[in-house]
Amino acid sequence: MFFHRLASRVCIVGALATGVAGCDLMTVANAGLKLANGQIGALTADEIRVLSQTAADVINAQTGGTAAKGFTQEQAEAIVNFFDVNNVETMTDVQTVVVMAGQDPGAVQGLPELAAAFAGGEQEFDPQNVTEEDLDEIFSMVGGPESDA
Repeated sequence: MFFHRLASRVCIVGALATGVAGCDLMTVANAGLKLANGQIGALTADEIRVLSQTAADVINAQTGGTAAKGFTQEQAEAIVNFFDVNNVETMTDVQTVVVMAGQDPGAVQGLPELAAAFAGGEQEFDPQNVTEEDLDEIFSMVGGPESDA
């Protein structure tokens, strides 16, 4: 539970520190509440997009010479769809799907669609040969847990 509270506070403080305003601030706040309650699967595409942009802004502000980018709307929608088809509701569910995909990509639904949304970018991956690290890189931008791999 500590992690969930910390994640929501970091999101809100990061949003305030990086100048997120207006509707995006409310989106970050709503997303932070969902993450604090462990409901990553309840995030909307807009919330995922804004969270990823906030994370990228924080990374860029703290690390000189980086050019981290938030997700596009298409990428955020692909994550929502991936969560839906795999019945992801909690952070633990994300971790289970990530591990399962790394062990047997065929056992996880929606990997080709998720890969298509990230094709040509830094998070590009092969859905037939996906690793836990590939998915960790994507899901960590929206508050998902990183695996122990």
